[in-house]
Amino acid sequence: MTTLNNTLQPITERGWQSGFKNLLANEYTLWWGGRRWIKSALIWLAVINGFIFLIAFASTHDPSMTPENVVSTAIGVFVNIGVFATSIGIVVGSQGAIIREKQLGTAAWVLSKPASRTAFIFAKWLAYSVSSLIISLTFPAIVFLIQSQLFWKQIPAPGQFVESWLIMALNLQFYLALTLMLGTIFSARGPVAGIGISFLFAGSLLPLVLPEWITLLFPWMLQKLAETIALGKPLPEGWVIPVIATVVWILIFMGIALWRFGREEF
Repeated sequence: MTTLNNTLQPITERGWQSGFKNLLANEYTLWWGGRRWIKSALIWLAVINGFIFLIAFASTHDPSMTPENVVSTAIGVFVNIGVFATSIGIVVGSQGAIIREKQLGTAAWVLSKPASRTAFIFAKWLAYSVSSLIISLTFPAIVFLIQSQLFWKQIPAPGQFVESWLIMALNLQFYLALTLMLGTIFSARGPVAGIGISFLFAGSLLPLVLPEWITLLFPWMLQKLAETIALGKPLPEGWVIPVIATVVWILIFMGIALWRFGREEF
């Protein structure tokens, strides 16, 4: 039961959904209830769109650069910085999502109420997923389109740009799922952030020494794929493999997170 306008209202959620709406509402309040989202949005705009502004400034001093060449360069910068920066950002931003709750004892308190452990994990995932996609990818993407129109009087092909955005979003989902899973395994933030960021940087080195078929099984190729799509270039052979593999990894990570958190002792 819960109190609403001094009237007792029955809680109809059952099973894994028990407490999900309240948990999700609380998570969204933490994201959007104050000025946190404004500060975060400004940081992401400065990081991603700030580089685009620098390209626009440099292009005005280079008469050999045509607007088409500058836009192509700007698209490449937007995608590459966007993928790399958001990967680090989601690892750093979500490393304490579960660990903080365990350390402060709030997880044990929340789960003593009519709330399931599955709902606890899914509420975290959905709130971080939606909020991060809006703040770190959608806002910068919209501003990038405005910058392209203002600076170069043209914008990327809308369909290709949206498809590229979806690949960038998939990459972010991978690192979010990885971080949440690690948060259910470890009790300190260090290993969670260290493993997540190390895996990201490994994507710059391991593809140089590992067989190509192995690297295709990880999200390391998504950055190049997103850029290729945004620029309208021919897709490489086997491009669908890292996309499917990333989806599978996300499902595995979330499955492990649910399994591990379900056996956590509070």
